[in-house]
Amino acid sequence: MQHRQRGISFIGFIMVLAIAGFFLFLGMRIGPTYLEYFTIRNAVTTVANESASTDPGVVREAVRRQMQIDYSGNFRPEFVRVQRDSSGATIVLKYEIRKPLIYNLDFVARFEHTAPIRATGGGGT
Repeated sequence: MQHRQRGISFIGFIMVLAIAGFFLFLGMRIGPTYLEYFTIRNAVTTVANESASTDPGVVREAVRRQMQIDYSGNFRPEFVRVQRDSSGATIVLKYEIRKPLIYNLDFVARFEHTAPIRATGGGGT
């Protein structure tokens, strides 16, 4: 009497392992970029909530100082600008990162975040 075997073959197991390893590799290459974005985004939001000025230079310097605390290797002050409209001022974070992925393939990540400035003082020169 033959018994029916169940389960995955060795070749099938190797294929599943290779696919899982590839996605793990992608996560290890792309994941830090997103973690860094969340760090920068939190710094911008913190500055927007605590800033008493809408002056672009003051805001950029405050974000730069916050990034020294949080550390982000890819951050540049040019990523941040202040946009004014009738309802007030908003900090706009917008940047793009290009990093190598595999051999001659790169991945590009574009990030954008806005945070309204809750200016409490008479700043805004």
